[in-house]
Amino acid sequence: MSAFIYKSLSVLFFVLMSVCIKATGDHLPLFQVVFFRNFFALLPLIFFIYFLKLNFRSINNFKLHIMRAFIGITAMSLFFISLRYVPLVEMQTISYSSVFFISILSIFFLGEKIGHRRIIAIIFGFIGVIVILKPTTAIFSNYSILPLIASLFLSMAVIVLKKILLTNNNILSVWVFTTLCTLISLFFYNESWIWPNNFDLSLMIASGILGFIAQICLTKSFQLADASLLAPLDFSSVIWSFFLGYIFFAELISINVLIGGSIIIVSVGYIFYRERVLQKQVVLGVNKQF
Repeated sequence: MSAFIYKSLSVLFFVLMSVCIKATGDHLPLFQVVFFRNFFALLPLIFFIYFLKLNFRSINNFKLHIMRAFIGITAMSLFFISLRYVPLVEMQTISYSSVFFISILSIFFLGEKIGHRRIIAIIFGFIGVIVILKPTTAIFSNYSILPLIASLFLSMAVIVLKKILLTNNNILSVWVFTTLCTLISLFFYNESWIWPNNFDLSLMIASGILGFIAQICLTKSFQLADASLLAPLDFSSVIWSFFLGYIFFAELISINVLIGGSIIIVSVGYIFYRERVLQKQVVLGVNKQF
């Protein structure tokens, strides 16, 4: 039960972090938003590492860490731009496409095999994405494609992270990623820097702290239960995004998002289900690919 609570809190805090980012609007330069989001997550993370007495010298494979940072900060930037122009629930729903991208990329970079059932689920999932994006309609926005591109980069970062965690501690990997993203964002510093007012600064501080807490809750949940068992709880982010988007930004869910989102959720849910079944088959010595 504790694992489900931690996972649920993680989902909620990640959505609240997105609300804070979206609430800053578009008057702050993107590099500042990225910088503050990572910087204010870095501070409590350092104390957390000190409390756990983790050894920084155990960190290795720096090339992969750097690769993950550049890919991850690209995904983060695209998501943050999306938050400015795309409804919260729409962006959150499209972000589930990362599950499809991860399945595809895992074939080429991790040597994993996927069967025809998962391939069909991936195809149906992308159909759901197309329904949401409405590419042939007059109301299609160029910004609508950004969450999809961001999900692709996020998937690439996850693939790299899987390799990193083979030889690195998860918490220390988060610290390396957050530190590098903070430093990379400073490379884009220029005269367009705008010192945020008290309200925007409080939102940036909150986004960093919420992101940190969400990451810790996520890590804790994975320590208590299998990731595939907890995966369906990710769908609660759509519910949170709908209610918080309506409360804070008066955003309503469109029929396209409702239909397309339902297709995506069913497809992702089936992929999670198949992963769970395959894991049981591995334990039983079957391990058939479907």
